[in-house]
Amino acid sequence: MPTRSMGYIFLLTLAIGGLQISWSTEFSNGTPFLLSLGMSKTLMSLVWIAGPLSGVLVQPIVGMLSDSSKSRFGKRRPFMVGGTCFTILSLFLLSWSIDIVRVLFGWFVDNLTVVTQTFAVLMVYMLDFSIGTVQASSRAIIVDNAPIHQQQTANAFAAVLTGAGNIVGFILGVIDLPKVFPFLGNTQFRVLAFFASLALIISVGLACLYIHERNPNLEGSGAVMVEQETHPYSIPEFYSKVKRGVTRLSPQVRLICDTEFFAWIGYFPMLFYTTTYVGEMYYREQMDIREANSLPPLSDDEIDKLWEAATRYASRALLLYSIMSLTANLVLPLIVAPSYSDPNDAAAKTATSASSRLRIKWLTLPRSWMLSHLVFAAAMFSTFFIHTGAQASVMITLLGIPWAHALWAPFALIAEDVARVKAKLRHPSMIYKYEHEAGIIMGVHNVFVSLPQVLSSLGSSILFKLLAKPGRGDAGDNSIVWIFRLSGFGALVAAYLSTKIKTPDQIKLEDIFDEQEEEEEEGGEENEDVEAGRNV
Repeated sequence: MPTRSMGYIFLLTLAIGGLQISWSTEFSNGTPFLLSLGMSKTLMSLVWIAGPLSGVLVQPIVGMLSDSSKSRFGKRRPFMVGGTCFTILSLFLLSWSIDIVRVLFGWFVDNLTVVTQTFAVLMVYMLDFSIGTVQASSRAIIVDNAPIHQQQTANAFAAVLTGAGNIVGFILGVIDLPKVFPFLGNTQFRVLAFFASLALIISVGLACLYIHERNPNLEGSGAVMVEQETHPYSIPEFYSKVKRGVTRLSPQVRLICDTEFFAWIGYFPMLFYTTTYVGEMYYREQMDIREANSLPPLSDDEIDKLWEAATRYASRALLLYSIMSLTANLVLPLIVAPSYSDPNDAAAKTATSASSRLRIKWLTLPRSWMLSHLVFAAAMFSTFFIHTGAQASVMITLLGIPWAHALWAPFALIAEDVARVKAKLRHPSMIYKYEHEAGIIMGVHNVFVSLPQVLSSLGSSILFKLLAKPGRGDAGDNSIVWIFRLSGFGALVAAYLSTKIKTPDQIKLEDIFDEQEEEEEEGGEENEDVEAGRNV
């Protein structure tokens, strides 16, 4: 595969950035929105299983369907477009759920609270499943269309665009949008949903317009033909194929997936509860100030406005976290030693370029990833000493460093290994034993990312049941804090596992050893055939 231009890489990864604005909308306003509907924290934590379920149920299926797709528009683009349409629809229905339920059921249902909550939960599931479809196909198209020596660069681009999407999303979250754009909606969430939909249309549209996938019907020429199943799957067949994919992962990819499993035990609470954590701390501070100054109690409308101010305060913390993440994503590719170099790049061979001089030789991508897990664990354990909204904001900002790695390191390492395995398939004599299709591998990876989120969500639900206070913002409610602290132990296990990820040189030695074993086995079989012929 030829070296791609930076413009091509940008367009190849652009959909990831647009998608992140939708994620940031859900992360920053989803939890406060559900709580505003009267939903308890215990029930809310179960609702957020929708995202992990998308990774377990939807993304592997999307990966396999796109792998076997014969559409003349390409393997991945039809799924990107379809997922985008449903994401926009679900954002609209979720953000306007109160009014939609009132119009549809208000004339014959007295208590609309339960109906509104149920409708909102269904839309959350629809939203996460739709986003999962776009994400799975967008990640797979990167693996398909970037050469092995540019996989680290392409995934760094994706991480930078993700950080930029976060910043745009959280800047919008800080602004009082209904005041600035009253014609787009009367709540913050509704206006955010509009801008998230617009960003997704532009980013996915440009990516699909300018990235021309190879026609799947023409694949296989000049390479080893790999049998592909094109018939429709049943659900058991899907997960039989997922199971087969797990058993056929290369040792490197399997180790990366194991590391991801423990890392995401911590990432899940960080993504969904930081807004509530910082917002509640701000709310309590303001209430304590009022109590210390003997101010009169707030009315219900004033309390709602204080909670809106608390959510915007938390969004500012998330904005700083996103800026930190984007900065890290820009700096890390400059200082982390690349795994593979372009064989046609003379400057890379002589290592005289300015970027080469910035790189730290010992800081490989797996080592940098390992250090990020330690930073995450330290941040989670620092909650023992955090007592103000400002302190909490600093801690959330530092989480941008491990999150930058989460957006880059595992995807780059997996993509490199997939490209390495695919390169071996180009040799007609080589029948490789590891899974090589990007769709199924990224689908299996998403299972390893999603299952710990399900476990984390269930564990959070139990802790909320045991520790959460009945009122919103009650003093002494440390349920989220303890969820953060426990998630730090998962990061420690991830740090240990990431120390075992192999370098390209180590993998090359293993490949040579495997090839020698295969040659010896083939030679032994030939000798047995010759000996049998002599005996006859």
